[in-house]
Amino acid sequence: MNLNDIQKLVEQGEVKVVDLWFSCLTGRLRHVSIDPVFFLKGVDKGIGIDGSSVPGYAEVHNSDMRLFADISSAFLDPTREGVLIVFADLYFSQTKEPYPVYPRNVLRKALQLVKKSGLAEGVQLLPEFEFYLFADAQFDETGYSLDFVEEKRMKSSYHIGEPYDAFFDIRTRIVELLNKANIRVKYHHHEVGGYGQNEVELAFGEAMNMADAVEISKYVIRRIADEEGLVATFMPKPLFNEPGNGFHFHIYLTKNGESIFYGEEKELGLSKTALYFIGGILNHARALSAFVNPSTNSYKRLYSGFEAPVAITYALANRTAAVRIPGYAKGKDVDIEYRPPDATMNTYLGLAAIIMAGLDGVEKRTDPGNPFEGKVDAECVKQGKVKLLPQTLKDALDNLREDHQFLTKDGVFTEELIEKWISLKMQEFEKVNLLPHPQEYVDYF
Repeated sequence: MNLNDIQKLVEQGEVKVVDLWFSCLTGRLRHVSIDPVFFLKGVDKGIGIDGSSVPGYAEVHNSDMRLFADISSAFLDPTREGVLIVFADLYFSQTKEPYPVYPRNVLRKALQLVKKSGLAEGVQLLPEFEFYLFADAQFDETGYSLDFVEEKRMKSSYHIGEPYDAFFDIRTRIVELLNKANIRVKYHHHEVGGYGQNEVELAFGEAMNMADAVEISKYVIRRIADEEGLVATFMPKPLFNEPGNGFHFHIYLTKNGESIFYGEEKELGLSKTALYFIGGILNHARALSAFVNPSTNSYKRLYSGFEAPVAITYALANRTAAVRIPGYAKGKDVDIEYRPPDATMNTYLGLAAIIMAGLDGVEKRTDPGNPFEGKVDAECVKQGKVKLLPQTLKDALDNLREDHQFLTKDGVFTEELIEKWISLKMQEFEKVNLLPHPQEYVDYF
């Protein structure tokens, strides 16, 4: 959309309120709702907010900040009539300069660096959502209780057909509404988890648009679940000894409208650029975890036995590898899939970090070595054949503290952002680490 499009919608009475979307540093969605007439009159001035009340941003003694609408991101809310949603970027109030800690601004800088390098003109992304749908969820600091729509009837429910798939109609409705928001969906299906795990996979798109699409998709999934009297969660590991929720990303760089990851290296159908990009991701994988697996619960998912990656490897058609080369994506459509992420990540920061790691690998010609073959087990770890991803959030944050120069190139990530992130996430780790666990009562009370 552009301003003229919005003006026409307002005049036609199709827009009753403009909902300006933004996020805190950790990725939680925030919004401010504005009368359409006031929005159009003040679009060049921005909307003032208290940055000190949004976790990770300004201090209280200098907290005036402004949100400026990204008009090109505007879309009509597919779940409610009369609501126009617009993503916003955060700026310093007085200087009107982009706030460098704001995640959407960080991703924009990373994408600008891709173009500036001359390596590529853009980044194409395809995200996969895995999520559980429960009948109800009750929880507090002492425990939780879940009610299931589906009782587990078989070992694997992957692509299970009806009548066992209780969520076909709900997923179809979700896809219909995403299409109304101009988000293309490749497919949807029941996932492996037998207690109500689902997957929706979007189609490839430009990186910033896809980061926005992630936020819209999570919003729509939660809204429709709520309307159906259900609870949706993207939590990495909501159930003990059951499959976790991943948030995998397929990615490739483009030039002249074509992938530059296509080639004939190592019989993988990849270019040297693609291999160097993979090398950068693997080289910085432990630090990347602090952004793509930023919760204490993330590391309960990154545990062997459920197709979640535990080792820093790349491989062909191997879903236990951190970077997978899809076995069915050959020729000029080849891409790479980064499998460790989960949806507790701030999408904009996580994607920016992945891109920066890959660019660092290309710049330094980081050789990822030969693709891993076989299954990661205790013996190959013991023999030093593979290195492991972090096993706790603290481990990931310690690695980020030691290895973040690749992120701060050209000021894409600032030292201030890194420090804020580590501080916020260490608070989360310490809170959970100090909290008595229900299993401790079972074992020790």
